[in-house]
Amino acid sequence: MKRLLLLLFLAVWVSGTAYAQKDTVVVKGYYESGNKEGTLNDAINAAQQAGNLSNTVFKLKPYEWYVETGSIITNPGEHLTIVGPKPGTTQKTAPPQILWTNQSVSTTYIIQSFGDLTMKNVWIRYADINGNQISTSIQMENDSTALNKSEKAVFDDVIFGYAEVGANAGGAVNVTSTHFVGIFNNCYFRNDMDSHFRYYGRAVSYPYQSTGWHTDTLRFENTTFANMGYGIMQEGQEYADNVFINHCTFLNIAEFPLESGWWHNLSITNSVFVNPWMLGYIPHDGPPGSGMFSVAPADSFGFKVPFNDANRHILLTHTSYTYQKWLKDWMANNSYSQNLVKNRHSDEVPKPDPYTSAASLALIDSTNADGTPYTPYMEVDTTSLYLNSDPNFNNPATNLDSLKIFLQYKWDNNADQNWAYMINSGLAQKWPLPEDMSYTNDTLQTAGMYGFPLGDLYHWYPSQYQNWVAQRSSEENRIDTWLKTGKDPMNTAIEKDPYGSDIPSRFKLDQNYPNPFNPTTNIKFELPKASQVKLEVYNILGQKVVTLENQRMQAGYHVVRFDAHNLASGMYIYRIKAGNFVSTKKLMLIK
Repeated sequence: MKRLLLLLFLAVWVSGTAYAQKDTVVVKGYYESGNKEGTLNDAINAAQQAGNLSNTVFKLKPYEWYVETGSIITNPGEHLTIVGPKPGTTQKTAPPQILWTNQSVSTTYIIQSFGDLTMKNVWIRYADINGNQISTSIQMENDSTALNKSEKAVFDDVIFGYAEVGANAGGAVNVTSTHFVGIFNNCYFRNDMDSHFRYYGRAVSYPYQSTGWHTDTLRFENTTFANMGYGIMQEGQEYADNVFINHCTFLNIAEFPLESGWWHNLSITNSVFVNPWMLGYIPHDGPPGSGMFSVAPADSFGFKVPFNDANRHILLTHTSYTYQKWLKDWMANNSYSQNLVKNRHSDEVPKPDPYTSAASLALIDSTNADGTPYTPYMEVDTTSLYLNSDPNFNNPATNLDSLKIFLQYKWDNNADQNWAYMINSGLAQKWPLPEDMSYTNDTLQTAGMYGFPLGDLYHWYPSQYQNWVAQRSSEENRIDTWLKTGKDPMNTAIEKDPYGSDIPSRFKLDQNYPNPFNPTTNIKFELPKASQVKLEVYNILGQKVVTLENQRMQAGYHVVRFDAHNLASGMYIYRIKAGNFVSTKKLMLIK
């Protein structure tokens, strides 16, 4: 966790004060230079030859094209910094766009970095000047001169647009490093899809069927992923140690927003997932997969890792997950599915995937023989998980007609279909972007920590973004503590006895207050000695709706906050078991 905070500090430092200490080279774009290609290539090559690359900021101009005529390669130990001006709200303030020539040149990598990379306020378009998709990527390579050094890439307000299958069958950002650190603030992965492959168009990926690479940290904050094959790819015994997703929006992911259950430290907070696994699962083929994420037992990976289940840290809280009605209807009623039903193969009709698998939940909730948690630092906070709650985006980035065809083809004959949203708007560099993923769902608009909307605030709630920035450190510290300890630091407190004693004389469960309540209440209990405590809430049918506590707690007066915003009005029962002490009481939720 200390390393995470250091990385956050470094990311801010790199994107801020460090620029003032470097030389600035203002690079002319395609239009200003009279349709000249390769101006960015030339500027970077000149700085490299002068031995000054790491001490140079390459400043691009708004609403310009920078047409690459070949891969930009940074050598081991070098740091490449490319920035544009902060985008405004008019066409002339559009972020500068980096794209490819249509001439016959090597287009393997947009950037092949053997060192560190910083990019800010730019639009990377994985296509040529005629709008044709190019199989290419940003490649983060091992520094052969310092194999234990992290290769860092810091992206701030970067659009990764129209990336299909990348170089070496990878992603928009491709990792062939043993210590990669990727920081993505205020970014947008837009239309990173492949007309043929349902699983290509990835944000961050290792090359297909590679082994030996590793990611130390991936951090995504206020970032949107719209129209993707995958989000984050983990395969071939390659995984990320620390993945943090906060205030992100996911829309229309063909498969795997987050692939594989090999997480060491993973937090998903304050985010929105809409149509997160569009191809669904087929009941005939087995149980559901992992619509948002999965967690596999550490001893089932098939390769050795330096951790076990007891010291893995997983957190899911303040997040929504839904399949939109049109997609659920299309799964059942497209002609391919209808034909399956007609021929008595209804078990082959695709179905919506749950937010995670039953096996993942069983692992997260499992206990040791003595009743203590088997995975004490894995927490799915169901009190702030919004299932089947459509945000109702004001103007979603969805080309519905072509998307439906693509899905049916992938279920049926695997024919090709381009399903990108408003393709020409990317080529035209249309600004502001035509889509708007702010939404009308009142509940989700205040469901984030401290009352902020769920999802990407930078792009879709700019008026609230600055307020969020003002409390950013408090929110991130809360998430960091929750992930580290397995408990929300704001939910549990220890109180003094009103008569002055620090230790109560008996076990006791008090009536919640307030009661009735809407939507939060406090549950107080007393422990005369340290005990293994389980505090749970049940509905009137005796079905458990949430576990509020399941850990060993010290002696004292404890208060637990219960947030029931996602529950229906009615009577509920809360039950405590502390050692041999068991007690239950009723509470009333009125909305």
